[in-house]
Amino acid sequence: MPAIQDFVTENGLFMAVMKYSGGMVRRLRDGQIARRLKTRGMRLGKSPRILGLRHIEMGPNFSANDGLWLEAVTEFAGVRYEPHITIGANVGFSDFVHVGCTNRVVIGEGVLSGSHVLITDHGHGSYAGAEQSSPRTRPTQRRLSNDKSVVIGRNVWLGDNVVVLGGATIGDGCIIGANSVVNSSIPAYCIAVGSPARPIRRWDEAMQQWVRWSDSEA
Repeated sequence: MPAIQDFVTENGLFMAVMKYSGGMVRRLRDGQIARRLKTRGMRLGKSPRILGLRHIEMGPNFSANDGLWLEAVTEFAGVRYEPHITIGANVGFSDFVHVGCTNRVVIGEGVLSGSHVLITDHGHGSYAGAEQSSPRTRPTQRRLSNDKSVVIGRNVWLGDNVVVLGGATIGDGCIIGANSVVNSSIPAYCIAVGSPARPIRRWDEAMQQWVRWSDSEA
């Protein structure tokens, strides 16, 4: 209570009502979403967009700051999909994280994501193989791909502005540097950076420290 009184003294009663009533509404919202997902301990920031809940499996204690967009895409441009998103326990997202799925996205327990991170297993259109998308067709009318998966292991840390694309696999304990793009396999317990992301350091269990990555270890 002293904290509330201090806030009222500093900012006025109206601002206090806006602040604390908004918090209560968000807690009610989070509880409703958590019950629908059959989980607990969910904490979401402002303006979350969570769609396709029937296709999302989530462990306890998930948290996300403002602007979360979490979507299992079930229909787009007249095409139906059967996506599945699995998120482990104790996963934390910062602001404006977007997870999109038309096929399969797995995020292991203990994952931490920075701000403005994109994790998606699909794109708008097909640009290789048979039935490629024409550039004369608006992207919003191109069929979403649904032939790839994304798998992120346990205790992975994704830096700000990281992009994880379809076909990516990130091993347990990895650190993906800010602004990196992951579109292939990253071995467990390494630090990877760049576009496309490549390992630069690995964890040496015997030495209990990070050491320089050698391409011969790939």
